[in-house]
Amino acid sequence: MRSIATSLITVALLSLTVALKAQEVSPFAAAKEAISRYEYSKAIELLDKALESAQDDNEIRDLSLQKARCQKKMLRYDAAAETLASVMKPGSLDVEVAGELADCHVSSGKLNDALGLYSLLSLQHPDNLYFSIQKASLLFKINDFQGCAEEGKVICSRDPIPSILSLIGASLLKMGQVDSSLAYYRKSLRFNPSNPNTVVSISNILLGKKDYDGTISLAKDFLEQAPDNMGVAQILGVAYYLKDDQDNAYEVFKQLRKDGDDSYGTMYYSGLNALALNRFEVAQDCFEEAWQIDSSDVRLAVNFAISLAKDRQFRKKNDVLINNTDKAISFFSKASDIAEPDHEIMYKIHNGLGQLYFMKQDIKTALPHYEAAYEYNPKDIALLVSIGYCHRLNKNYNTALRYYEKYLKLGKEGTKNYNFAKEEVTYVKSELHMLQ
Repeated sequence: MRSIATSLITVALLSLTVALKAQEVSPFAAAKEAISRYEYSKAIELLDKALESAQDDNEIRDLSLQKARCQKKMLRYDAAAETLASVMKPGSLDVEVAGELADCHVSSGKLNDALGLYSLLSLQHPDNLYFSIQKASLLFKINDFQGCAEEGKVICSRDPIPSILSLIGASLLKMGQVDSSLAYYRKSLRFNPSNPNTVVSISNILLGKKDYDGTISLAKDFLEQAPDNMGVAQILGVAYYLKDDQDNAYEVFKQLRKDGDDSYGTMYYSGLNALALNRFEVAQDCFEEAWQIDSSDVRLAVNFAISLAKDRQFRKKNDVLINNTDKAISFFSKASDIAEPDHEIMYKIHNGLGQLYFMKQDIKTALPHYEAAYEYNPKDIALLVSIGYCHRLNKNYNTALRYYEKYLKLGKEGTKNYNFAKEEVTYVKSELHMLQ
């Protein structure tokens, strides 16, 4: 019995000892344990408790820093900023506190406040590249591209960091200094040749300059080292397409689709490329995929409609006989609904609709579309023949004659349209003579 009693007393004493030790753990130590378990909300409560009894300024500072970091982990950036501001002293700049506060301002979108702090820190510590880098990044974000470029150049005079060289390139490009921008992007690529984003940036500049061969060379060189990079492969396909090397473009886009790239850009340009090669079914399938991604792009709607309109053959698909004429009209109409006042787009829409309604022998509907297309693009003088022919079919012979004669003054002798217009003039004049 005595042995059992002794054991019970021992257990009780051990339990009491553990309890007393638990009570002896300071709130700060408990907060550190909570942080190690990612229990940031609990850590904030414990740090607040520790701050209640803290007397020393250094202790208050350290506890506040820990609390602010926990608040940042919980995405409470404004609360963290208040915590940090409470321990900042007038007339002096605590580097650690100011840096944390600037980071809070960045995360909460207060970019000018962050820039002010990083500028002060950069002045106080001119050898600290981190502060200069943060300052340059913020200058770009607030659209001070001149300031960003200047700050970036200072940084790179000490350490040519590839990302900062690219940032300078982006700033110069925003200011319209295309050649200087290109030079900095190329320098960035020399220091970090494996960065696909830099390759894309350079390629976009080269495409804008219509340097398709330069773009192709750059993309192919990069893809030799990183053949699975779909973004650069897409650039290569676009460059081939714009160069009008449609066969090579087709192979690039076909491989991209095979590799699972179903992005809007790949599907749209795959469609354009297939359309240029008269591979209408491929074009339609690609445009259909692109349309599922973005049905607000008027150029997509127009080109989809063109691919449908040009594919005039009745054919079977999945054992169903289909005719694309009505679907083409539908997409031209959709394009018209979403089009902004763009003469090129509106010309394509009305010209396409005119042709489709003419094919359906709906001359009454085709005519105003042909007339609208000519208003948007009077350089397409072939439309004069189409308009004249519609008027002739409607027996508006005087009007038809006027359009045919206008075409004959502008058209080239010996062409199919020219010969047709001459024959029509003879026919219309004979009809007019009969009516007299």
